[in-house]
Amino acid sequence: MTCVFLSHCSYICHQNNIISVQGFVISLGLQLENHKVIVSRIASRLEGIDKAQEYLSKCLYYVNIGSNDYINNYFRPQFYPTSQIYSPEQYAEALIQELSLNLLTLHDIGARKYVLVGLGLLGCTPSAIFTHGTNGSCVDEENAPALIFNFKLKFLVDHFNNKFSADSKFIFVNTTLESDAQNSDGFLVSNVPCCPSGCIPDERPCYNRSEYAFWDEVHPTEASNQLYAIRSYNSHNSGFTYPMDIKNLVEQEIEMELDFTSQLSASS
Repeated sequence: MTCVFLSHCSYICHQNNIISVQGFVISLGLQLENHKVIVSRIASRLEGIDKAQEYLSKCLYYVNIGSNDYINNYFRPQFYPTSQIYSPEQYAEALIQELSLNLLTLHDIGARKYVLVGLGLLGCTPSAIFTHGTNGSCVDEENAPALIFNFKLKFLVDHFNNKFSADSKFIFVNTTLESDAQNSDGFLVSNVPCCPSGCIPDERPCYNRSEYAFWDEVHPTEASNQLYAIRSYNSHNSGFTYPMDIKNLVEQEIEMELDFTSQLSASS
């Protein structure tokens, strides 16, 4: 999750799970507890929680989460029994329900502008391709759960947009569509990583890193992330950003601010 506030200061917490499991990742629920500490500090600086929430309502909350719940849990039956307990449909529903509760917590804190990023094609990561020995081809059985999760996440966006007032807006970014388009975006290498051993210190990565879709076994390169960012902000494809792109969301916020200012001027 990324939140931008107080004179362009931002913070990012990564390696997160939606659900809480043992290991090296932090759950979204615990991350929100940390966020509440930050909000209390903002309230102290702005002299009150009401002013802090008003300020946070103008921030953009970018929530990109869920892949660890699959890659480091559901797809690892040798360590976790999750895939034996839940079908892909049931697991996606459990994740969406937990995510929904966390988003409601964010809303209570003061968040009003959200970008919810769907999962990429998890079966097309170098890790999945290597583990399943598909000789460079994507793993369909790992792509299918991502598609189920994204379908439910888009439905959640519709639900929240209908539930809350006009000052709250949720956007869904369909990264499976982006993942599927990687080969046509100039990436000559999309099924092996730029750093096969995970880019350990003092090791040279691939020299032509801008031609690689993946930096390591699961994480996109800077070139991939730049494409995601540009298309999320200004997309002409409603299949990629729904129901609008980030640019339109920001412009709506500016228009609302201008309307409010003009109303105050007219009444004074």
